[in-house]
Amino acid sequence: MMRERLLTLVDKLKSRPTAIGAIVAMAIKAGGALLTLAVFTLAARAMSTDQFGHLAVWFNAIGFLAVAAVIGQDTLIARSYGEYAGSGDYPQAWGAYRFGWVITLLAGAGSAIALLLFVPLFFSCVTHTTLLAAAFFLLTQTLLHYSSHSTRVIAGFVVSEATRELIWRILLLVVVIWAVLHQGLTTAEFFTAAGVGQILSLVVALFFVRRVYRAQPVAALSYDNWRNWLSRSRPMWQSAVLEAASMYFDVMLIGYVASPAAAGDYFAAARLANVFLMVMTGLNTYTVSRSATLYFSGQVDKLQDILRSLMLVSTTMLAPLLLLIYMFGGDLLTIFGARFASDYPTLVILSTACFVMSTCGSASVILLTTGQEKLYSRIISVATVLRIALTSLLAWRFGATGAAVGWALVNAPLFMLLAVVCRRTIGVDPSVLNLLAPFSEKLRSRGLAGTNAG
Repeated sequence: MMRERLLTLVDKLKSRPTAIGAIVAMAIKAGGALLTLAVFTLAARAMSTDQFGHLAVWFNAIGFLAVAAVIGQDTLIARSYGEYAGSGDYPQAWGAYRFGWVITLLAGAGSAIALLLFVPLFFSCVTHTTLLAAAFFLLTQTLLHYSSHSTRVIAGFVVSEATRELIWRILLLVVVIWAVLHQGLTTAEFFTAAGVGQILSLVVALFFVRRVYRAQPVAALSYDNWRNWLSRSRPMWQSAVLEAASMYFDVMLIGYVASPAAAGDYFAAARLANVFLMVMTGLNTYTVSRSATLYFSGQVDKLQDILRSLMLVSTTMLAPLLLLIYMFGGDLLTIFGARFASDYPTLVILSTACFVMSTCGSASVILLTTGQEKLYSRIISVATVLRIALTSLLAWRFGATGAAVGWALVNAPLFMLLAVVCRRTIGVDPSVLNLLAPFSEKLRSRGLAGTNAG
């Protein structure tokens, strides 16, 4: 009986490739989240309170700078390659890909050099070893941003997410375990190991992209639209910077207005709450690989069906997880150390907001890849300024818990608004409400049938 049920489930999954894709994408994201959690759990136990707080601040600062340094090319290639390859224009598609690499390499190298030059002017206590390792990590993370986004639309989301989430984190975890067991962990060792792992990830990703390129030979690449690419990438870059500010600034702000210890407390709670955002990012990963192609080819109904399947999988996975955090959140926080159990209120606030955001779906990705990047940039600009101001004020007054409240009060309503904007401008609803659409249509058809019969 059990075997028959299992075979029936497998058959159903085979008939629903979107659900399978969503599950695979989220499984990879979950693996990356668990690896990250393991890395920072060991780091928290191997470092003092202030050392871990400083690592958290540095990690978030470099994460933000890496997003800024890619100059929007990661989002641009997701649209450009999907648009050109979808119409068979491979000279333009591969031209856009190489153009993005040139911009990313130049900007990434410039950002790393700027970090080396300017950080000592403001933070004289930072050692040269730490600074060199941080600059190295900034460069490799910038390159990995572009590599993963371009690989996603060229070679598929499985390759892109395995290289983005798993390979470099596995190497980092091995190094962190070795360091903790033998000599303790320093920030320089952490960033050096992460950078080397990301180079390995880049090599693997480029191998698969090259295989696709050989299957789509072109006589010569076309760069005729480079001015248009720069114009499109500007609002995409602005949106990415603002999104990164929303993701990374909290820890830096808390470290500045409160203390490194408070930043470490918030960072630990955010690592657990980020599981929700990891799942949402997994959905975005699958969506971004299809949205531009489907939209520009006029297959809006198919895009809506995909979004409905993705939301069903997401909600089914995340609702039990939220309940688990409500019940055992304090115990889960102790994996970082016993003292982190007191951050339970912070974890609950962040997790609840992240769950609400996840129910709003992939609105941001759809808007950015279907020609609404300027509208999205305006919305996210206003929301980010408001969130930073509110988070700073509440963090200064109430520490990590206050920062969590400020983050939640802006981000949850923001994602609701983006879902509404996506439905009205693009014609698809990425939120959990689209699960009710089939039932609404049945009720409407029954009502019309009853009216006609009467």
